[in-house]
Amino acid sequence: MAPVQSLAIDQLVPQPNEMYALAFTAIVAFVSVSLVVRYCMKHGIWWPMIVVVGGLITCLQEPLYDHLYGLWFFEQGQLKAFTTYGIHVPLWLPVIYIAYYGANTMWYWHRLESGSSIKAMMAMFAVEVLLAGLAEQFYINVVGLYNYQSNQPFYILNYPIFVAIVNGVPPTLGAIIIYKLKPHLQGWQNLLLLFPVPWAFAANSFGSGYLYLSARHAVPAVSQPVLYLAAATAALGSIVTIWAALKVAGVPVARSVSRTASTARMVPAE
Repeated sequence: MAPVQSLAIDQLVPQPNEMYALAFTAIVAFVSVSLVVRYCMKHGIWWPMIVVVGGLITCLQEPLYDHLYGLWFFEQGQLKAFTTYGIHVPLWLPVIYIAYYGANTMWYWHRLESGSSIKAMMAMFAVEVLLAGLAEQFYINVVGLYNYQSNQPFYILNYPIFVAIVNGVPPTLGAIIIYKLKPHLQGWQNLLLLFPVPWAFAANSFGSGYLYLSARHAVPAVSQPVLYLAAATAALGSIVTIWAALKVAGVPVARSVSRTASTARMVPAE
């Protein structure tokens, strides 16, 4: 049986759009990392930078995601970071991972440490989904650096909108894992914080999305209603994953932690 293949329909990236995107992405990453560094200096800790690096290395999973979900970065006119799974990953993508999957995860961890409730965190997750969707709209429709190819369900403005929900999971889920894991780590053990975001990315993209991915690559092809239903399970599974993780982590349904108690827990020792 032949392996799954990407269509790889390529085209020239409008110039100088890639430079605009790279500059914009670099600014977002610089500001995001600067805020994390400022937080570290204020509290005399260093481990949040491990989480930022963990967000960066998550980009190594991007080609497998692209391969299975049908995303193709145009090769012509884009600076390349690396190629694997037959996917050309442009230079700007690891940069945005630093901000979105690295620094952003620390923001969600901070909100958990500050005593945010399940209701508040689910609202923040909704914002995360919106940001994921807006970012993809920018890269797809404004600067034209990639597209989603072949048969895509819930396709609006050149974008299968259900994947915004899938992509919104890793920073929030990674933060929940760190929220529970960090109090048990000391010294070199903090290096384990490299992995919660990559774990979260893989667990949801290929976990909640397994029915959709199986349907999408089925031979012979499934019917459109089945494909749409499978995509809906990926979106619903992503939402349930966050809610269940918050419940398992013991996050209160409503905010009940006093400001004093919250602050005392907010910055775990190294």
